[in-house]
Amino acid sequence: MKRIISRSSFVALAWISAAFATSCESRRPHLHPHSSLNGTSVVIAEPIESRDLEIRATSKCPDKYTTRNGMNFTTYCEQNNPFNDALDPFQVGSMEECMERCSRYWGNGEGCFGIVWREDQYCWIRNSTVSTAGITNETGIHSALVEAKDMKPLNQDCPFDDLSTHDLNNGIGYTVHCGKVIGNNDACFQGYPSCLPSPFIGYYHATSLQDCLNICVEQHPLCRAVSYNPGLEIGFANCWPKTGFENFGDPTSNMGVLHSAALTSIERIDSTCPSDKSYTAQGNKKFEIHCGQLNGGTNITSIHRQNITACMNACANSDKGCVGIVFDSTLAYGYNNCYLQNTTSVISDQASATYAILSGSSIPSSSGTPPPGGNSDSGGSSSKAWIAGPVVGGIVAIAIIAFAAFWWRRRKNAKVKQEYAPAPAYSPYSGPGGGVDMTNHPGAPLSELGGYHTVEMATSEYQPVTKYAHANEPHGETPQELPT
Repeated sequence: MKRIISRSSFVALAWISAAFATSCESRRPHLHPHSSLNGTSVVIAEPIESRDLEIRATSKCPDKYTTRNGMNFTTYCEQNNPFNDALDPFQVGSMEECMERCSRYWGNGEGCFGIVWREDQYCWIRNSTVSTAGITNETGIHSALVEAKDMKPLNQDCPFDDLSTHDLNNGIGYTVHCGKVIGNNDACFQGYPSCLPSPFIGYYHATSLQDCLNICVEQHPLCRAVSYNPGLEIGFANCWPKTGFENFGDPTSNMGVLHSAALTSIERIDSTCPSDKSYTAQGNKKFEIHCGQLNGGTNITSIHRQNITACMNACANSDKGCVGIVFDSTLAYGYNNCYLQNTTSVISDQASATYAILSGSSIPSSSGTPPPGGNSDSGGSSSKAWIAGPVVGGIVAIAIIAFAAFWWRRRKNAKVKQEYAPAPAYSPYSGPGGGVDMTNHPGAPLSELGGYHTVEMATSEYQPVTKYAHANEPHGETPQELPT
């Protein structure tokens, strides 16, 4: 018995040593030079994490790239494009993430026209003075320029008369407010792939006020208005959904022209819960109805329906394995108020919601923890357990701790790496998030980088450049040399 325990101990300890060696190796610092403004080289140690190794194993510079909100880039791999900074450098895990930030950047009178990403994960945002003329070969540095058509101003005329009312294709009525911007009422809507701080708060790009309104209708929580910037002075992300429209005001000069619209007419939703607690939907599918309750299952999608029976019929006709629905009669979490679900979970109370499930589908219980010590063993084996327990138990405990630490690090890194992962399915649990007042946005700093910032040219000092040279010029052709 002692011999068996010894071998087990050896195997377990070997596994633990390997796990810790991997973890420690991933955190071993590596050295790289940073140059200060006076050209003096300073060596700084930074940790290598497992996320870094994963990034290095993939292509660091794509041939071309289109961001999630539709901005197109031409890339220049192993080529720097220095100066013309719009913002202090910051760190992101990949060149793709750097370009995603560019597509969401809200500058001081203009957006982002290009980026530089260095392989130590520093990202620079470029203003409208950037061009292909400044590109130089440099190992470990990659640049990208926005295609000219993407930053070309759109038609800035108000599409309708001020305060006129109109309808979208789905019957929703809206009122136009020409030349106005809506302050506050911002949220991190569920359609955003991630919620970022200023100046990367926005996300959606629209080509017209109506296009922006159609984006608004799809949002969770409920979007009730939009502000739209056709000149792109606030950047490529020029469509701002709003949760309300109490504060109409005049935009500041660096925001250019903005038009707003408020949803002012939505059909009345039937909030009555059926008295009969069962319903036979199309296809002879029977649903059990639970008034004032909701299910936290997985949502396939969300659609708009006027009443719960229409919502159940949509589930019955779905080819995605729909087994239940949640119907929100208040529209508080979005115009698309019928949530089709393909899994069930624990039901909870919520007065404004109604939950219905296909008959025969199982609902998990809120309790499921078995009583402790359910299988006791007595007799002669107890003495052997007393001998082996302290040794094996200690080894198992160490192994569990090592595995938990390793798993936690991988989970932490995965969260960072997946910052731009697909947004989760619409959920009735989402509520308003943080936001900024568009009428008081400070914009990006107007001065060049000050102090001892990391710079993209490892052997050069900063040279002063003209900032935002084209921000206040009349809009015509895009004021820079960009790829077409």
